[in-house]
Amino acid sequence: VYHWKAITHYYIETSDDKAPVTDTNIPSHLEQMLDILVQEENERESGETGPCMEYLLHHKILETLYTLGKADVCT
Repeated sequence: VYHWKAITHYYIETSDDKAPVTDTNIPSHLEQMLDILVQEENERESGETGPCMEYLLHHKILETLYTLGKADVCT
């Protein structure tokens, strides 16, 4: 939850900033989220969904990331 909140906080606080995403802490937070999901998957029995994956699905985090990224594309 910490890494997701850090990403959303960035977009809330810096909506007018046009810095490239690579110059922000977003890639690091996304990488940490991925690492957590992979570790959780490796520790689970086959077919079980862990709490982090449940959170990601329940809160539609991938859809939100898509929307934020699409809106942030330089044209």
